[in-house]
Amino acid sequence: MAETLEFNDVYQEVKGSMNDSRLRLNRQGINFKNSKTGNVDNIQAGELTEGIWPWVALGHGLKLLMRNGHVYKYDGFGESEFEKLSDFLKTHYCLELMEKDLCVKGWNWGTVKFCGQLLSLDIGDQPVFEILLSNVSQYTTGKNGVTPEFHQNDDTEVSLMEVCF
Repeated sequence: MAETLEFNDVYQEVKGSMNDSRLRLNRQGINFKNSKTGNVDNIQAGELTEGIWPWVALGHGLKLLMRNGHVYKYDGFGESEFEKLSDFLKTHYCLELMEKDLCVKGWNWGTVKFCGQLLSLDIGDQPVFEILLSNVSQYTTGKNGVTPEFHQNDDTEVSLMEVCF
């Protein structure tokens, strides 16, 4: 097993925007370098609690949950990279990479669940969508629903401002 694993064409989701980057995994943790800004995020291996492999917009993704409730989402992995990532996470971080599919039934009801900083609407055991609570600026409630409003993302031309459910 290699000591490091590197992916050059990966995107990190930040406030709904996909940032082009380089992702490097080593024994100590995970380093993410934003190609546009040069900013580096460091995730310590001991802080990871869960790894999820969902099907996402650009292929497959990697969702990492931290002990403090923070969630990191990466996109742009090929299907063949699951084995490499799974073996690396298991060997170096003692972390099982779980495959999880999103629900695509088209139903407009489900169960709202909170997990750390993540709110998800689930049908059965499959999430329909997820919202990072750190991206929510405020919310309003109605008779039968809730409307979270999001922080504006100045790095994008178009950004999602609210969702009603």
